[in-house]
Amino acid sequence: MSAFRHVSSLSVLVVGLVLVVVTGCDSTGPGAGGGTVEVGFATASSASNQSNGAAKTAALSADSDSLVLSGSNGTLTITDIRLIVDEIELEGDADSAEFETDRPSFLDLPLREGEVSPVAADQVPPGTYEDFEFEIEDIELDDADEEGEIQDLRGDIREEFPNWPNSASMVVVGTFTPTNDTSRAFKTYFEAEIEVERELEPALDVSSDGFSRSLIVRLAPTQWFEQADGTVQDLSQSDFEDTGQVIEFEAEFEDGVSEIEFGD
Repeated sequence: MSAFRHVSSLSVLVVGLVLVVVTGCDSTGPGAGGGTVEVGFATASSASNQSNGAAKTAALSADSDSLVLSGSNGTLTITDIRLIVDEIELEGDADSAEFETDRPSFLDLPLREGEVSPVAADQVPPGTYEDFEFEIEDIELDDADEEGEIQDLRGDIREEFPNWPNSASMVVVGTFTPTNDTSRAFKTYFEAEIEVERELEPALDVSSDGFSRSLIVRLAPTQWFEQADGTVQDLSQSDFEDTGQVIEFEAEFEDGVSEIEFGD
C-alpha cells in the first residue's frame, strides 16, 4: 500500500475541518420531550494562501459540482468526493443525553458553493450537549458476517462504483493538469481514517418539545491535497485503474480547530 499520511495537529490551521454550524429555531413552549437534530456535510468556501513563496488558490464552483485547486505544478480539478461516514455522535451532560447514528452512510460531499448533503436525522432526548464527534473509516464491505445495513450500504456503493476496494472509505475523482501539459483523469481510492472530536461552545441545549436544529459540518478538502511548497497533489499518479492501490490517509482534528455558530 502506498503511504499518503496527512496527520493534522493544532499547529496546523484548520486542516480539513473549517466550520461546524448549528442553525434552526426552537418551537415555542416548554416541554421535556426533546427534539430533532439533523447532521449534514458541506464543503468550505474557497481560499488562497502563500507558502514558501509559491501561491496556491482553491475555489468552489457556484455553477457546477467541482473544486479547483491551482498550484505551482499544475491544476487539480475534483469533480466527486464520496466518503463512508461510520459514526456521528453528540454527547451531553448526562447519560441519557446522547445522539448517535446507528448505521453508516455513504456521503456525496457537495462541491457546489452553498449546498449541504444531509447524512443523519434523529430524535434526541432533553439535555445539554457539549461534545460533537464523527468518524470516517472503512467498514469491511466484504465481511461475510456483516448483514443488514452493511449489505445495503455495499449495494449502494457498488451500484455507482463497482470496483470500490474493500479497504477504501473515500474516493476522489477528477483530473490533474500539469503546468504546460495535458490533462490526466483519475479515480483515486483512500483508506481514510478521519476523526473529529469537538467541544461545542456554546453547548447545544435541547429543552423543548418540537426543538429542531441543523448541524452542518464544513470540510476543507482543499487542505487535504495542498502541499507546503505551493504545489498540489497529482492524484493522477494514484489512479486506481492504473495502480490497483488504495492510498492511506489519516487526519485528526482536536478541540479549538473549528468554530461554532448558532443561527437566529
